[in-house]
Amino acid sequence: MLRRTKYNLNSLAHDATIQLLRDTISKGINVRRVFIDTVGPPATYQKKLQDLFPGINITVAKKADSLYPIVSAASICAKVTRDAHLSRWVFAETLLQASLSTVYGSGYPGDPNTIKWLKGSLDQVFGYPGIIRFSWSTCAKLLEDNAVAVVWADDDEAAKNSKSVARYFANSKTDADNGDSSRPRSQFFGRRRPLALGATL
Repeated sequence: MLRRTKYNLNSLAHDATIQLLRDTISKGINVRRVFIDTVGPPATYQKKLQDLFPGINITVAKKADSLYPIVSAASICAKVTRDAHLSRWVFAETLLQASLSTVYGSGYPGDPNTIKWLKGSLDQVFGYPGIIRFSWSTCAKLLEDNAVAVVWADDDEAAKNSKSVARYFANSKTDADNGDSSRPRSQFFGRRRPLALGATL
């Protein structure tokens, strides 16, 4: 429950494409034809887009950048834009700004500069700055191998037992006492001794 929600690259790419199309259309631009280099299975991606934008002729293909010159041009523009943004990147974690290298590499796991940056920027407790997608498998593996392991209490409890949520709504002290006693009561409640709902003062 307390973990970051995993957001995979396919979903990220799909959502970004959909938003780009919506933004373009909302500006009054008459979009008639779109060519997209696929992320994931092309047929399902094309159907998803065609259902959302029925008035546009959409082509989704593998290696679209080698099949359609317009996609090749867009790919170059995207990479140049990405590199320009990264060259001026200001970390949200301002204390890290001076200590982190700005030689990120290409962002691909096969790039030695990318791996060097990931290894050199990893904090054993906090992981990476916000620029990194923690669900990226390359990043997740480095965290697993080099960072402090975190065990969430919610995950432990869910793994041990999956009792009904009704036990949290005990009607009386007796009902509460019949609940899970394997987990000690929080010190917060022990010190403050709150009354159960419905108790008379």
